[in-house]
Amino acid sequence: MHHNQLNTEASMTDTRHPAVIESHQRLDRIRDEIVRLGLERNILDLELYGYTVIENAKPLSFFEELRETILRLGEEDRKAGRRVPLSGPDGKSYLVTWLLARGRIFEEAVMAEKPLALITYLMGESCQISSNHGHVRVQGDPPQGMHADAPMVADPLPEASVASNMMWVTDDFSLESGSTLVVPGSHKRLTHPMPNASKMAVPVVAKKGSVIVFNGNMWHSAGARTIPGERVGMTVYFNRMYVRPQEDLNAVISDEVVARNPPRFAHLIGRNNPYPTKDYAFFNPKGAKYFQRTMDPRG
Repeated sequence: MHHNQLNTEASMTDTRHPAVIESHQRLDRIRDEIVRLGLERNILDLELYGYTVIENAKPLSFFEELRETILRLGEEDRKAGRRVPLSGPDGKSYLVTWLLARGRIFEEAVMAEKPLALITYLMGESCQISSNHGHVRVQGDPPQGMHADAPMVADPLPEASVASNMMWVTDDFSLESGSTLVVPGSHKRLTHPMPNASKMAVPVVAKKGSVIVFNGNMWHSAGARTIPGERVGMTVYFNRMYVRPQEDLNAVISDEVVARNPPRFAHLIGRNNPYPTKDYAFFNPKGAKYFQRTMDPRG
């Protein structure tokens, strides 16, 4: 008997509390999406190593356009005097911020089925986008410090990570190119990195056109580029509803943009978040269902 058929028949006689039924239905949706997209091996990678590499999330031409757009916006930021340095005031590497509000291609990236399904597996349907940044790294700048994506959270870190990330690979990632460095399996330690963690790291090797998805509890950093040119990547950083996002995307993205995207896009940018409160109401009722207790740590 088919899995969905079993669920349908069970729901006809299910006497559990509606909130319990809904939480289990969320798990069913997550499972069914993973199976439909053939991501079982990626789930195994996430469980064992804390990260995975997805191929063919979008056509290669999409990644080329993504790279060109990030560099163009970075040049706009430079001319406007708002470029964000990544390696101190003397470094040439930089961050390109607020991407989701600056072009439709970024909307298409965050809603790409395969990466979003893996983020949903890690973080649940209630997760939101914290920020969407372009990362441009050039030869000569030092590596980033090793860290977990749990800023200001004391050890031990929550087993259900407070944040997780996807990195869009628009240039080949290798040790020489300045790839993301990771300590495989470190997401299970539930601590921030120890001082010598960089000596335990390995580069994520990924072809242009890949997307890296990783558990925020895994120790990671950006490596130093040792060859000419620039490495362009794009992160979409997700967090729990109770964690304050890095960018207030809900404040800058129009109703028109929300309307042309799938319904979940509105939730990802914070339209359904109960907080911050407005006009002294206790919370936005659209987010109330996520206050219900769930048996699954993904929420």
